[in-house]
Amino acid sequence: MAFIPEEVIEKILRTSNIVEVVEGYLPLKQTGKYYRALCPFHNEKTPSFTVNPERQIFYCFGCGEGGDVFRFLMRREGFTFPEAVRHLAERAGIPLPERGRSRHGDGLLKLFELQRVACDYFRNALGGPEGAQAREYLARRGVGDDLVARFQLGYVGPEWEGLLRELTKRGFTPRQVETAGLVLPRQGGKGYYDRFRDRVMIPIFDSTGKIVGFGGRAMGDQQPKYMNSPETPIYRKGVHLYALHLASRAIREAKVALVVEGYFDAISLHTAGFPQTVAPLGTALTAEQVGLLRRYTGKVNLVFDPDPAGVQAAWRGLELLVAEEMGVGVVVLPQGKDPDTYVRECGREALAERLHAAQDMVDFLLARAEEQTGLEGVDEKAAAARQVVRLIALMPEGVRRAKYIQKLAERLGVSETSVVGELTRLASAVAAPGASPPPPPALPPVEKTLVQICLLFPEVRSMVWRSLRGEELFASPLRSILRFLREYTGSEEALARNLCHHPDPDVRQVGAELFVHDGGEFMDPHRMVQDCLLRLKLQEIQGELRKAREAGDFARVKALLEQKQAVAGGRIPETDYIIPYGDAPDRREHEGIRTDT
Repeated sequence: MAFIPEEVIEKILRTSNIVEVVEGYLPLKQTGKYYRALCPFHNEKTPSFTVNPERQIFYCFGCGEGGDVFRFLMRREGFTFPEAVRHLAERAGIPLPERGRSRHGDGLLKLFELQRVACDYFRNALGGPEGAQAREYLARRGVGDDLVARFQLGYVGPEWEGLLRELTKRGFTPRQVETAGLVLPRQGGKGYYDRFRDRVMIPIFDSTGKIVGFGGRAMGDQQPKYMNSPETPIYRKGVHLYALHLASRAIREAKVALVVEGYFDAISLHTAGFPQTVAPLGTALTAEQVGLLRRYTGKVNLVFDPDPAGVQAAWRGLELLVAEEMGVGVVVLPQGKDPDTYVRECGREALAERLHAAQDMVDFLLARAEEQTGLEGVDEKAAAARQVVRLIALMPEGVRRAKYIQKLAERLGVSETSVVGELTRLASAVAAPGASPPPPPALPPVEKTLVQICLLFPEVRSMVWRSLRGEELFASPLRSILRFLREYTGSEEALARNLCHHPDPDVRQVGAELFVHDGGEFMDPHRMVQDCLLRLKLQEIQGELRKAREAGDFARVKALLEQKQAVAGGRIPETDYIIPYGDAPDRREHEGIRTDT
């Protein structure tokens, strides 16, 4: 990308509200001046991700990730800085300089563009003469034109290079198309051919509605029945959930997500009036997908096929959902019926009744065990108990855990003590997946307050520059921020952005944490700066006292004690004082600084 003038970047920032951008990825809840959500960058159960709309900054108090809207996209999408700028410029309709920029340059945005162009190609093919068979196939499955448009379904013909020709005609190189997962290299390395041929094409979207890959469904005997895009720089199947971009609002409103197994299960349930439905992408639920759901709801109903593979997928989902402290139900369908077939043959009301009667994890697992063994003997009951206890062990201590222990004991006709005993034996060996990272290390409070006031109130900086070199600070990120501020010559409007894109990640993290506050708690910044500087001076003297005592230098100890008393009482000469008197708004104010340490 060509050099982007500073004024263009500033214009993009002014037109890109960070709250609106972030809400495209996760639901934000306003609490006072701020917006909060579960952090998208680490696993947590209590929201610590905070957005300050006034300063256009985000910060997570759990993992320490923070920055401006560009940094959010760089972290969330893996964009480079120029790619994040271009993405927001296109979103806001702001033209960027074209000089030195390739129309289809390398990078993640190019991959998104490739997927979009490919989707248009597939949709045009479905609507053309060659798509007649695919249209008939979709009609037989109850997928009408409205659903085709909503899910942006398409078709690819049997040609070996049809898509490749179209994309190269649009200016993309074969190597770029290969990186996007749409073509494969021929044996011997001579050319490429289309990965998908003669299939109904199902685009896979991320949570913001960008296409990241495709699923291809064979209409006849072609194998495999389903073929998915390979993992690419923008697509990992264990991270995305099919139809989440359409279901997220309905999930929040219904306060429950329905998780089914396949593409057409999800499409059919959306058709039947269950828009809160999503599906994993060819796998059982993963920890990343559960974390994604956790941002929208605290409850999930699993609606899987009743065959062994479906039961195994439900079990894996139960483990992850319980570990995330989510409410979970399992919807059991009749043998031989997947959700797609069931809702089309039996109707919406029948499925609604099944959903209402969803089993909790104890009922589901014991019912499966009873089907297999009858639960008649001691060994069978013990085996079933161990299976349920494995899930209970993932729960934290509390009412919910106690209720499940009580219910398991009642269902098996055993004492709660025996269940607790089994739980004690297993609990130490069961670890909850996806543990949160340790919180960022605490910063010295006086130093942190001083640097934060300097960031938020430029009028106090000259006072600090005359009193501190910066090396007196203990915390390295704070020293670096003061050094950065001392040398900074840009505008105040661009200060946060420059700090958020500092090359030192610790500086970026601490800077975002300090900037995310609005400064309202600093009623008198000049007075607070004086207080901080005085405290730092007293800390410095205290350190020198410790060294003098350890060295047995009692003359030095006496001199330092006198200096400490003079500093605390505000009676030392102006040239030797940490705050020149001329910087204080009022001499009497200066002498009234609190000195308790």
